[in-house]
Amino acid sequence: MKFLFKTQVLSIIFAIIWVVCLNILAFLDQPERALQYINWFVYGFAVLFAIISFLLTKYVIGHYWLAVPLVLVPYLIIYTPFFKGIMLSLVSKSYGMIINFLSISTGTIFLMSIIISLVFGIIFSNRGKKE
Repeated sequence: MKFLFKTQVLSIIFAIIWVVCLNILAFLDQPERALQYINWFVYGFAVLFAIISFLLTKYVIGHYWLAVPLVLVPYLIIYTPFFKGIMLSLVSKSYGMIINFLSISTGTIFLMSIIISLVFGIIFSNRGKKE
């Protein structure tokens, strides 16, 4: 039960970080700001997101391969749409359209960063760690 709780907390943290990254990207995507540099910000946030998720996976979950589907499936099906819906209900319509566009266009980059960091976090975790 403790393992399932850890995976769900990790999924929630990943979804919150993704929403925060989307908000920062939407803020930077305004016409008078850094529009021409948005691709660098996307990849920079994806790398930062991958490092954070790698460290969280390594220290929270440990060396359990069962954690990959237990983190990814709730993240994709439950928490990402839930937190995105909450965020879209709080912002204006034009800002929400920017966030929707950014979530569609950058979703695969962040998904790949999560998958890669989960796998490497499990590989490089300590095998002898006792719960």
